[in-house]
Amino acid sequence: MTPSADWTELKQLYDAALALPAAEREAWVRSCGASAELQAELLSLLSHSTGGNSDDPDFLAAPASAAGLTGQRLGPWLLIDLLGSGGMGEVWRARRADGAYEGEAAVKLLKRGMDSAAVLRRFAQERQALARLDHPNIGRLFDAGLSPQGLPYFVMEKVEGQAIDKACEARSLEQRLELFLQLTDAVSHAHRHLLVHRDLKPGNVLVTASGQVKLLDFGIAKALDPLEGDAQDAGQTQQGDRPYTPTYASPEQVRGEPVSTATDIYSLGVLLYQLLTGIRPYGRHAATPREAADSVLNEQPTRPSSLSPGQVGDPAWPARRRRLRGDLDNILLKTLEKDPARRYATVDALTADIRAHLRGYPVSARPASPAYLLERFVQRNRLGVGLSALALLALVGGLAGTLWQMHEAQAARAQAERRFAQLRQLSNKLVFSYHDQIAQLPGALATREALLKDALGWLDGLAGELGPELARDPGLARELAESYSRIAALQGDGFSPSQEQLQAAEQNIVKALALQPLYLDASARDAAALQTAGEMWQGRAMLALRSGQLQLAVSALEQARQLDERAMHLAPDDPLSLSHLATVTGRIGGLLGGSPAMPQLGEIAAAGPLLQRSAEMFDRLRQKLPADPEWAHQAAWSRLQLANWALLAGRLEEAEDNSRQMLALRDAAVKAAPENANYRYQRAMSRSVAARVLLERDKPAEALQVFNEGIALLQAEQARDAANKSAGRDLLLLRYGSARAAWQLKPDAASRAGLQQAALALPPSKGEDFYLARWRAEGLLWLARSSLQPAQALAWAREAQALMRGTHDSPDNASRRWILALLLGEQAAAHAALGEAAAARSSAQEALALWRKGPVPPHYASWQQKCRELAGES
Repeated sequence: MTPSADWTELKQLYDAALALPAAEREAWVRSCGASAELQAELLSLLSHSTGGNSDDPDFLAAPASAAGLTGQRLGPWLLIDLLGSGGMGEVWRARRADGAYEGEAAVKLLKRGMDSAAVLRRFAQERQALARLDHPNIGRLFDAGLSPQGLPYFVMEKVEGQAIDKACEARSLEQRLELFLQLTDAVSHAHRHLLVHRDLKPGNVLVTASGQVKLLDFGIAKALDPLEGDAQDAGQTQQGDRPYTPTYASPEQVRGEPVSTATDIYSLGVLLYQLLTGIRPYGRHAATPREAADSVLNEQPTRPSSLSPGQVGDPAWPARRRRLRGDLDNILLKTLEKDPARRYATVDALTADIRAHLRGYPVSARPASPAYLLERFVQRNRLGVGLSALALLALVGGLAGTLWQMHEAQAARAQAERRFAQLRQLSNKLVFSYHDQIAQLPGALATREALLKDALGWLDGLAGELGPELARDPGLARELAESYSRIAALQGDGFSPSQEQLQAAEQNIVKALALQPLYLDASARDAAALQTAGEMWQGRAMLALRSGQLQLAVSALEQARQLDERAMHLAPDDPLSLSHLATVTGRIGGLLGGSPAMPQLGEIAAAGPLLQRSAEMFDRLRQKLPADPEWAHQAAWSRLQLANWALLAGRLEEAEDNSRQMLALRDAAVKAAPENANYRYQRAMSRSVAARVLLERDKPAEALQVFNEGIALLQAEQARDAANKSAGRDLLLLRYGSARAAWQLKPDAASRAGLQQAALALPPSKGEDFYLARWRAEGLLWLARSSLQPAQALAWAREAQALMRGTHDSPDNASRRWILALLLGEQAAAHAALGEAAAARSSAQEALALWRKGPVPPHYASWQQKCRELAGES
């Protein structure tokens, strides 16, 4: 069996068989239609499975003996000898044995009990996620799969080196910090890909002979975490311990709470403390894992510079202790805060402070008092400061003569500051108060744009004039950032009334984000400021998704999530805190695997629990504040997300149920606040999602009715405000959907002509807008499928393929990969109809290569099977 090609199919068959009574499983496997090799693998896996039951007597049993595994093949890898074993399993040295190339690797073979159904599901998800990591300081993942005994294994880069704590023993303090910075760079790279290590410790961080740091075991702790199960497990009692190393664990890990990037930041703090002092920050007398875990929760870390030589046991300690006093003390203690909200917000922020310390600049972990800033300046500029002191003596003589001028200048300055404050107040009212008062009026969009355009001119002038001085006025920097963000939303929020000015929106959201460092530290305890800052990053993510820049969107959503979690910690009872966290959770779920219309990673199984969690949070808000229509409106959005996800997951009944709930919530919001233009707009567009679900449920008559309801509602909105470019665009999408439903209901000449007219009217895109390009490509795809002329069908499929090839080429974008595979399959069918067998086979094989790059949603399984047939594989 080839692990990369058949793992998804094996996992799907395994889950299906596991749901049957044990006595019926073998007969079901024999009749499932899989290859003989896959059946044998599946039966082996089932025979060894514990079914996820921790009461099974074999749960967490010891792994097989080394003698029994030496020489065994795991895919293309041959086990040579045992390198070591631990709580999770064994590590083997392995050699490539298939002739593809010569090389060795380290194979981590997990122990019995870690082969439960839940672990296997998470194992498959993590395997896909880890494959995205490509960083010189992260041990590469070569392969993964199941052993003949049904145990999961990872094949990783074999790293020769010392654990980082041992490697630091003979190094200077600066050299230790430089090694640590290699580690933080690796962890930051993973966090940008939404991956958390969870088990940072010296044994997982090796230093090679050349001084290169290599971080190992990414994702294994998550795959084994019993609280990372599927959505249906959320209400069940979880048994067993979560995998972590108590000495390096964060308080939230010990308490069994959800982990985040803050967890890794804490573990980095413990590790850095040990690298710089040689001992642990607390729990130094703990003799058992339980005692170590208790110390994490209850003991405060010792300030490093207060440790005595007797505690450290290093003759060179007194000199190094002086170096730790001040900056490094504060950096370490901030990283080791028990409260995640008080730690560094990101690994990049921790890295910036360490680099600042090494270069003699102030660090954010230490209050910026005048004396401290002067000290840092003097240390960086010793020669210049000495020369300046001589010049200062000459200046003192002239100081008295200028004092009388200062009095006159201060009076003029006070008057200028009063006028400036008045202008600030006026600008703020233009962007927020006056703007919001007219926002819901019919035809207001053009007026809003003119009003905010004038405000934007003033903002740009102010920002350009003040420049670096903004750093001394955090309040003004925040006002500017929030104003830029509001204008960007008006220009480019593609899924509510807007002007569809994406480039202008991107420019303004970038201006807003550039101002955040100037005020966020001063607003660290202000939940509202953090919420709004998180909204800016979400806006950046959505604009990135429109253009197909998937990794930029991933990074932006991670920034938003961290800010929203900090705001939630500060104001847990504030509905807006929960709302912002629910929204960013849903957006991350959508990015993982929520909708084929937007760029996403194709990790459908991982997306489901996040989208369900988002819906549950909005349901709580709706129940808590039933009179506020905003929460019905937001809950409807979460149901829309779930409906799209359920379609991809093949859960069609669930998709229809969520879409009907969405429609009811949208209608309720408009009924409660009929003057709200955004509620009305979303009520119209919700019909598009509900109707597409009905098409997949083979209910074209109902779908046609719902599409036409949406068209009528959106036409009314366009009549109210012709400047609403989003409404004009989406009206074309709804008309296309209606024409497709009419053709599927009655595929005759009239409906075919209607489909052609509607599909060719879809908004064109040159590739800068993935969303529009994907819609137009889908329209051309259905034209090809509806055509009675194979040559015309081939031309339309090729036109759509060229359109999608012109979009941002991100290999992680599953939505792009799927539509290209569908289009190639349509070309194969057209070639076959024209009698061009070789061309049909070539296009089908190219389509299959794309399908095999990741899991295939059940939604598309029939099209993949069609490609197999045209390629001659079945």
